[in-house]
Amino acid sequence: MSVTGCSYNRFRESSADAKVFQRGSARPPSSGLVRKKLQKSVVKQDAGSWARIENVTVKCSPSNAKVDDNLAFTVGFRLDGVVRRNFHQKFWEAAYDQHDGGLRMAFKAELRKSRLRLLPKPLKEEKFVRRAVFFWTRNPELPHRVWMTVATEFETILYPKTEEEAREMMFNVTRSFELPASSLGKGNHTLGANVSAKWGKHVFTERGEASGKSLPLKIQIA
Repeated sequence: MSVTGCSYNRFRESSADAKVFQRGSARPPSSGLVRKKLQKSVVKQDAGSWARIENVTVKCSPSNAKVDDNLAFTVGFRLDGVVRRNFHQKFWEAAYDQHDGGLRMAFKAELRKSRLRLLPKPLKEEKFVRRAVFFWTRNPELPHRVWMTVATEFETILYPKTEEEAREMMFNVTRSFELPASSLGKGNHTLGANVSAKWGKHVFTERGEASGKSLPLKIQIA
């Protein structure tokens, strides 16, 4: 598997980040104070460290198929790096107080035949978007004044209970494709998945993108 990333300013993840706001304050601090304190968390980072796509996998069922079968493919991957680690409650609150109301992630997953670089288009392709929305919460079960929900590509709204669950909802991806075996034809075939992610600039992240591809998958059609 090969992956590519991008280089941007990195936000420090030390405890200094967590002291920008006091929990439960009745009023948000002034925007000037917010900007001044957030600037202290910015440091330069080496190339490729901002974000990366990891664990790109592609599976097929059945892997030994007949020409009149339908092939079911599953593509999975996760976005990792600073953009994922910065996605936590203190930065959600910092963003909310600066009228930065969420994060939009644009993903793409492609299924391609390997070694056919001149193929004009992939066998299958899906583009989809996930959105995080930060909101003021009065839920007594949450010890925070700002929390978030995830609007998925399946038109459902998810409510994470923990920060780690929120990161998994936003940055872990599984997609399914169906393809008639007859579209490939009889014989041995090698396929792979190409995936990518893009996002814009926010309080807790610069604009960026990352891409990756899976290891080759061999299937046989009789």
